[in-house]
Amino acid sequence: MASVEAVLLVEGDILLRHPLAEYLRECGFLVHEAANGEEAKAALASGHLNVGIVLADMTAGSGFQLQAWIRSHIPDVEVILAGSIDKAVDQAGSLCNEGPALVKPYEHHLVLDRIRQSLSRRAQHR
Repeated sequence: MASVEAVLLVEGDILLRHPLAEYLRECGFLVHEAANGEEAKAALASGHLNVGIVLADMTAGSGFQLQAWIRSHIPDVEVILAGSIDKAVDQAGSLCNEGPALVKPYEHHLVLDRIRQSLSRRAQHR
């Protein structure tokens, strides 16, 4: 049996998080949810989650800070940031030079495409 790819969805707005999580589950992903960056860090640091992708809202506990933490602690995990360009400019500062990969409100099929692209890139680098 093929393994199911796990995704950690970090989104503070439950009205956005829940439908997207359900959609990704219907697409065959194992989805874990966190309301903010601190919840996400705690879940990832516990060692109980084996995720390949973290999809984080830039404002959910500062997605850029979460991305930096993930890169330094578990660099094999892909991070996809979502948000508006205005929020990216406000929050980016010196943390990184990347803007959001996805724009909110989420278009579910675009999220799925982005996750598949990240998984494909990761598989090529192994």
